[in-house]
Amino acid sequence: MANNDKLTEVHERLTEAIGDLVSGADWTRFLEASRRLRTYSPNNVLLIMTQRPMATAVAGYRTWQALGYQVRRGEKGIGILAPVIRRHQPDEGDDQGEAEAVRKLRGFRVVHVFDVEQCDGPPLPDVQPVLLTGDAPGALWDLLADQIEGAGFTIQRGQCGGANGRTSFDSRTVRVRDDVDPAQAAKTLAHELAHVLLHDGTEYATGCRGRAEVEAESVAYLILTTAGLETGAYSFPYVAAWADGNPEVVTATAERVIRCARGVIDAAGLEPVEHAA
Repeated sequence: MANNDKLTEVHERLTEAIGDLVSGADWTRFLEASRRLRTYSPNNVLLIMTQRPMATAVAGYRTWQALGYQVRRGEKGIGILAPVIRRHQPDEGDDQGEAEAVRKLRGFRVVHVFDVEQCDGPPLPDVQPVLLTGDAPGALWDLLADQIEGAGFTIQRGQCGGANGRTSFDSRTVRVRDDVDPAQAAKTLAHELAHVLLHDGTEYATGCRGRAEVEAESVAYLILTTAGLETGAYSFPYVAAWADGNPEVVTATAERVIRCARGVIDAAGLEPVEHAA
């Protein structure tokens, strides 16, 4: 079908763009920074935002040093909660016998982190996803929302603990940030719809989250491109990061991604919009 050929062409453009991105000089530094800069829990995100609302990239003193940055003298640390883990050796009478000591959470302690703006050093690599701005095409939000609700999920707007959107398979809810422009909100909704259609919530436990995120964002890219909105500034670095810089991971999901996107596009009645050359 012509429409499938068009989606295949757009997906190939996604793969090529990721190949170009990861061949750039900044990519190694970006991956190193991404691996070292921790992802914080929702509670710690709230603590960070309360103390330093404009924080963007946050890490501990030693982590910044390892990345080639130096926290400036006199800068005040951001207090967050870190788990206290202790090793527990089973008693001799335990059924575990010679089992290794297990790690148990004993509580939390306050540690201090710093934002990149509190450090001296080179700019962080500029290959982070950039939030989309402006309006969404037509009734795209409503068309995507209908499919999410048709799958038995409820849509919410509000904070998502530092993410742009979240899908909960336990509560069957999809939540999208309420402080982004309509274009970004629609793109995020398309991403979460892909999770609803392709995944079941076990990807975290089975170590398949990277593939799931590649699939969801690739589907969103195809849908939004068809609707006339270019999302490359967000989708390319997002997919590249979750694919760990390997375009073959994106290629391997192509059939599944294109089939899902085609189903959403057909159900929404979207007609392809040609982008200017």
